[in-house]
Amino acid sequence: MKYLTRSLSALLFLGLAGTASAGWRDWRDWGDWKYWIGAHDFNVPDVDSHTYGLTVGASVEKTTSAGRHLIGSMDLFADRDKDDLDPDHIPIRWDVHLGADQEFWKGGLAHLGWTADFNTRMNTVSSIERQMIAMPALVGWLDGDHVRASLKTGAGWFFLEIDDDVPKTRGYDRSDFRNSTLSYTGAADILIRAGSHCRIHGGAQEWWDDSGDWLQKQLQASLHVDVDNWKKDSEVVLSVDAYEYNLEVYQRPGEPAILPWDNDVLVRLTFRTHM
Repeated sequence: MKYLTRSLSALLFLGLAGTASAGWRDWRDWGDWKYWIGAHDFNVPDVDSHTYGLTVGASVEKTTSAGRHLIGSMDLFADRDKDDLDPDHIPIRWDVHLGADQEFWKGGLAHLGWTADFNTRMNTVSSIERQMIAMPALVGWLDGDHVRASLKTGAGWFFLEIDDDVPKTRGYDRSDFRNSTLSYTGAADILIRAGSHCRIHGGAQEWWDDSGDWLQKQLQASLHVDVDNWKKDSEVVLSVDAYEYNLEVYQRPGEPAILPWDNDVLVRLTFRTHM
């Protein structure tokens, strides 16, 4: 709960600071706003656990006069937690993304640019208490009429803290729950424009520490279908985010793994539109 309080306080402070700096302008002047609402299934395949719930979120993005693209987004998840994987789980969790990117070279279909992201995941059913990744990177992509494909590589900070409830039952204490390290990453993405109203996205990313050991793997896939006939500039999105974690970095000699699972999968169906 203390992390929830700190995070909400920080968000409130940033919101007030942004409002003051904007001279109390209409919030819609800050950029292009979107919001979404939908349902989710948070799955832990190793123990056949499914946690269903509702999700809401919002994002704002803006391109500056210098061509720099800025974006911030937040997702809130209300879980119907009946599996009790974590005996003291508070069934509210959230993800935050802050990012900036810019293109610095273009030649035909080829592009080069940079990106800098800060991403968090908090309080998952699968015992991820806090994850924070700050990662600047170089990006190259090919952008055609129907396909956009990109590669990304970067280095930065990787932090993951495991919730204490389950590990304590397996012989671990608080000194074992955190991993904070310099990290490297490689990622690949592809976007397929299947007609004027449908897009398919897929991506894979992996993180390593400075010794070359892998830390985390992520696979993403999503289907976007425009529903302008319902509401202008709207879409329905079916998405899957799958994570795998290297628990060996937390391993204590003679003890079982810190968690009885090392992966989770988030499936979402959302309706997204502009404000």
